Amino acid sequence: MRESFEKFERLDFKVVVVAPANRDQIQEFLNVHGPFPFEIYGDPELDLYEEMGNHHMTTVKSMLSVGADLLKGEVKISDIVPKDKTERKHFLSAVKNQDVNIQGSSWLFDQNGDVLWKHIDDAPEDHAKVDEVLNQLRK
Repeated sequence: MRESFEKFERLDFKVVVVAPANRDQIQEFLNVHGPFPFEIYGDPELDLYEEMGNHHMTTVKSMLSVGADLLKGEVKISDIVPKDKTERKHFLSAVKNQDVNIQGSSWLFDQNGDVLWKHIDDAPEDHAKVDEVLNQLRK
């Protein structure tokens, strides 16, 4: 999203990110991966995630999904666990301290807050693609 931010600005849309994390976890993320050209807000209690209808995988289902992808050769451990020491430390902290089984979603709202479009992820690999979101914005 960071790499495509200017495309959203040109279409006069504001990007807002909500993460299943608290302020300290978000700050740690920003320290490791930042800066970002948009605000990242936290929803550590998952109130908004649940209200928006996001899916929650069980830990077992999540592990089976990742394991299947590893066995099929679709991903490698190095795709999941960062090689960089600082990034790896942050990744392991997130796995330990955040709900990494909650699936995300992408939403487009008009100026009145009405939903124009949404994509609710069914699995970790089911994120809406940036081009798909941009195509929806152009409609």
